[in-house]
Amino acid sequence: MALTKPIPIAIGFVIALAAPAAGEDGGTLCGVTGTEALDAVSRQLEGQWVSEAKAGYVVMGPMVMPHGAKASADTGRIEMRDGRLTIVPDNPEGIDLALDWETGVDWSFGSQPSLPDGNTATNVPDLDIDDDDVTTVAGCDVNELPRLVGVDSMTVEGVSMTYTLRLIAVGPDLLYGFQQVHGVAEGQQIVERRPIVMHR
Repeated sequence: MALTKPIPIAIGFVIALAAPAAGEDGGTLCGVTGTEALDAVSRQLEGQWVSEAKAGYVVMGPMVMPHGAKASADTGRIEMRDGRLTIVPDNPEGIDLALDWETGVDWSFGSQPSLPDGNTATNVPDLDIDDDDVTTVAGCDVNELPRLVGVDSMTVEGVSMTYTLRLIAVGPDLLYGFQQVHGVAEGQQIVERRPIVMHR
């Protein structure tokens, strides 16, 4: 449920998407931005979660390839460690990922792939989650919801990969977001991007 060893071609990252679930009170977390309020949200988010990755894409140098949805869901928990929410996977090969609240930068997610360095491709799917989807589910703009960022790195087969996970807390039982993996192999940039959803 956090970082796992990437598969060589897709540079896979384990977090993901499943059917949306409503919060305990049936509401969302619109307008929750203050420190004390975010501390309360942290406590609400602790516990067991299910996640599954949706289809995205991989850019390897000049090549742009589709990256299919992960076939099965992953499980794990979110817990407080050293004052930070941390994703702890049930999979023993997973890597724990510490999260921090993002309050100073606006986010925007489009359904069209954002291909780096002017790359274009017709073989990659539209992404399953965008700003409009989050607004429909939450009832407010992405940037009016609590948002979390986790960043970590690992070396796989001599290649250093940086993982960034962005999560939007729609409610106590529903997180939407995106994960991105970036690295350089044999002088070529590698970027992988997927939308994710986590639910109870």
